[in-house]
Amino acid sequence: MSPYKKLLLAVLSLAVFIAIGTAGFYIIEGYSPLDAFAVTVGLLSTTSIGYGPLVPLSPLGKLLTLVMIIIGVSMVGYAFGTVVSLVLEGHLTNIMGRSKMEKKIAGLKDHIILCGAGRVGRHVIFRLTTEKVPFVIIDKNENLTEELKAEGLLVINDDASKDEVLLMAGINKAKGLIAALPSDADNVFVTLTSKELNPKIVVVARADVAESKPKLIRAGADKVVSPSVIGGRRMAISILKPVSVDFVETLIHNNDIEFELEEIVISDTSPLVGKMLKDSQIKNKTGTMVVAIKRNEDLITNPGAEEVIEKGDLLIAIGTRPQLAKLEEMASFSGVL
Repeated sequence: MSPYKKLLLAVLSLAVFIAIGTAGFYIIEGYSPLDAFAVTVGLLSTTSIGYGPLVPLSPLGKLLTLVMIIIGVSMVGYAFGTVVSLVLEGHLTNIMGRSKMEKKIAGLKDHIILCGAGRVGRHVIFRLTTEKVPFVIIDKNENLTEELKAEGLLVINDDASKDEVLLMAGINKAKGLIAALPSDADNVFVTLTSKELNPKIVVVARADVAESKPKLIRAGADKVVSPSVIGGRRMAISILKPVSVDFVETLIHNNDIEFELEEIVISDTSPLVGKMLKDSQIKNKTGTMVVAIKRNEDLITNPGAEEVIEKGDLLIAIGTRPQLAKLEEMASFSGVL
């Protein structure tokens, strides 16, 4: 039995002991509930036999007193030994730390839930940390989760397919979930469960086998990523167009580079609505370049100068951080350009 279960057993045993003793003295000796409780606690602490003038007088009351003393001493000794064991082994600190972590997780909102912190999950963790996006990790590997906790990350050491675990991770308040477990079957189950608990959550799932993609889509995954397929394509393009690949790699993964990609949504009140790209002055006023437009389910790549910007469009733009910030202001600004 784990030390945590031993401590829980000790606490529950003491609670049952007090309940039985209180009920016994109330029925046998006719004490009031408060007096019966006080006598029981007095016996439990072994400081006195009875409570002041309240000394059991009936034979049955005396027998109950003897039994309660014997059991009480044993239970207190067991509880004390369990606490000492937890302290010496460092488990008590872990319990307190876990409680503190659970409070932090409960306070998250619009965060990402990462299921699986293996080879793929590690890269996800690095990117989310770099982008300073709030997230919580769920993984069954105790050694791995202890390492992640030591790094200051929010981690739940449990099965991500359980409803209660996903709820503990705050799935009702999360904006996205990444199913990066090693097994495609587990990812399907996690996807299905997460969509049942929060139909609005965006789910990105890992698939190692091509046949798993349609199953994940049916389970509710919004995006399915196959590391093996992406890796194969990347290797091929790297040898065919190495310079281009290096540029994109640097652009996306190098945090020291000035340029970056950003997704910007056009609000209903933006003055860009209804204007063609050539008339929007996006390039002149912000210095950014719009490389694609996501409109509903359609992706318009390399949009032409006469492409009209509509409300709700998602602009994929490239530029420096200050330049992209200016474009975000234009996309949401309600005044006049």
